[in-house]
Amino acid sequence: MNLNFEYYKVFYYVSKYGSLTRAASVLMTSQPAVTRTIHNLENEMGCRLFIRSKNGVELTPEGRIFNKYISAACAQIFKGENALADMISLDNGTICISATETALHCCLFQAVEDFNKQYPNVQFKLLNNSTIDSIQALKEGRIDMAVVSSLPHQMESPLKVKKLQKYHDVLIAGQKYKHLKETPASLKDLAAYPWISLTSDSITRKLLEQYFNDQGLTFTPDIELATTDMILLAVRHNLGIGFIPEEFASEEIRRETVFPISVKEKLPHRNILLVYDTEYPQSIASKTFQNFLLSGEWA
Repeated sequence: MNLNFEYYKVFYYVSKYGSLTRAASVLMTSQPAVTRTIHNLENEMGCRLFIRSKNGVELTPEGRIFNKYISAACAQIFKGENALADMISLDNGTICISATETALHCCLFQAVEDFNKQYPNVQFKLLNNSTIDSIQALKEGRIDMAVVSSLPHQMESPLKVKKLQKYHDVLIAGQKYKHLKETPASLKDLAAYPWISLTSDSITRKLLEQYFNDQGLTFTPDIELATTDMILLAVRHNLGIGFIPEEFASEEIRRETVFPISVKEKLPHRNILLVYDTEYPQSIASKTFQNFLLSGEWA
């Protein structure tokens, strides 16, 4: 049997993502082209390899056996391709990253700047997305890695998570509430004040709701905003009080346009996380930047 390697490559990505559409996106082709290739491969092999499912396609028993060999073969071929690309990719490589607003502010902007001092020809494509959207883009093979500030649940293989740094949120207020600066306050004491928060669909909001719930309180913000920058602006205009990462507030606190409120019930530290797909072929530029992030040289 003399089949084109592209048949096996298409089979590999459809198996990996369980979706003809996602495979087409990664392969930069159309879904009908992927469908035709799979049908041709099934005709050549003399059996069905996929069946339709609610979420896309699933391997048949024959497909699962076939996939064990094809995935191993493709992994070796991709490694060979990367080994050749390694020789030149730090001269003209491109790294695509999806990151949350907090991850960008707390580490990624600084890390990219410092990395480019060493490798000025490496190009970055940075996408500002929520954690959920960033992880979805990673699963679909549209980015090289995700840098996020929290995770909705534990990641399953082939996704891997590594901690980059800790950060913590501070409660801030504007001049209207300057009396709160004097002594530490409990959440119960602060509950009656107008609160400003991210929208209810954000992971940060859910963490705050749990934080209040642990103290026997209900978190019902008066103002819901889409970004942390907007929370800072609303606080500066005396519209209420709100939690934001310390890195966002440091300059405003220094200028005394806002000030931190000491809260007796400490909000737990959170982590900036690197998430990547261990089965996704990584360029030398991407792998070098991952190692740079994990080294903490940019901090």
